[in-house]
Amino acid sequence: KINKALTTLNLKGNYFRAKGAQHIGKALKINTALTSLDLQGNQIGAEGFQHISEVLKINTALATLNLERNRIGDEGAQHIGEALKINKALTTLILNSNCIGPGSAKHIGEA
Repeated sequence: KINKALTTLNLKGNYFRAKGAQHIGKALKINTALTSLDLQGNQIGAEGFQHISEVLKINTALATLNLERNRIGDEGAQHIGEALKINKALTTLILNSNCIGPGSAKHIGEA
């Protein structure tokens, strides 16, 4: 059964890493109600962020996503750049403290 009432989910600081991000990604593929998701400080890394970015390509509800302090690095930033080229719903994306270099930041900026 899909929850159609929950619009905001805060999972900040749970350290569920890439495996947890994979499960969140699966849920977001079918959820059309969630508009705000806070995953700050879960150390999902580039691998976990790949799961999230794949969902961003198809999810049309999520408007705010906080990925601060998740160690996504340059590889994860490239994934988000690709997802942002497709996603038209996301209006707020927080990526503070993720070790993203200038080249990858440019990739996000050009999306």
